[in-house]
Amino acid sequence: MFRAHAIIAVLLAVVLGLAPRVFAQGGVTMGDEPGFLVAAPTNVNKTLQLQGGLGHIAQADFTSGLGSVSVTRASLSADYSIFHLSYDIDYFKWAGKDGLGRRFDTGGAVTPWETLQDITLQARLLNNELTDNWRYWVNAEVNASYEKVAPGAVGVGVDGGVAYDFWDGWMLGLTARSVALSALNSDLFGDLELGLAVAVSQKTLRRTLQSVGLLQDSKPGSEHIALNFALSTQEKTYRLAPDNAIYESGYLGVAQSKVGLYLDYMPNKALTFSVGPEFHYNRKYKLYNKAGSYKSSHDLDNALGGFARILWRF
Repeated sequence: MFRAHAIIAVLLAVVLGLAPRVFAQGGVTMGDEPGFLVAAPTNVNKTLQLQGGLGHIAQADFTSGLGSVSVTRASLSADYSIFHLSYDIDYFKWAGKDGLGRRFDTGGAVTPWETLQDITLQARLLNNELTDNWRYWVNAEVNASYEKVAPGAVGVGVDGGVAYDFWDGWMLGLTARSVALSALNSDLFGDLELGLAVAVSQKTLRRTLQSVGLLQDSKPGSEHIALNFALSTQEKTYRLAPDNAIYESGYLGVAQSKVGLYLDYMPNKALTFSVGPEFHYNRKYKLYNKAGSYKSSHDLDNALGGFARILWRF
């Protein structure tokens, strides 16, 4: 954990170090995904937006040994009005399959799973101000997450939060999220997750950095380049295939956090290209049988990665 926090601090230092020198005339944003705030995605888009992304997490060992894995993700998403539709597929490359067999107690070499897929439809229901300083939002979603056979683990959930403007556009809030899965066992059904969120608009962040001398005034043409920082935590539950080698028709919980630093290039108002390094930490796989009963948990070491995307606005 200390190492993860240290690397996050280094990336933040890089952001502040590069801003005045390399990106002095560029935009700077913060987000839980490139282009979003560190909060629930509450933006409402008046036009259609399409996004394609490709990410990779380098090979990492399980914390206690016995196998390792790298992950490559491809993603597509569309946003229009209050709706967000996304499809993600993760490809897993395993090493040390004999060790994996001992880890998962299969009696021999094993490939735990090769792909995981997720389809999510989200509706941004509320995004309003209570007073000049208070803001709240509520989102609803339905998703299907599975190894091979759809619909897999079907979840219906809601998330939301409330935030307070404590200083000149900087907001601190409390978020809550709950997703009820099709599995009825209490180990999987309806857990409530609470968290803290910090949100700041690009305009406010830029004004703050300018006031402390870390960012210069914009020059003509600089609006095409931006620096973007991301910090996020995610947990998703997938339904394993009927022929899965560990638990047939069981469930897999994937928990992970990441911090990233991205360079955005906007040749025009319709297109944005993004690319940058990421650091993945607090990674864990949790296994459940087909009745949804918890069986085991497996921690992964921290790993470096990268992400690239293209965003079209119509």
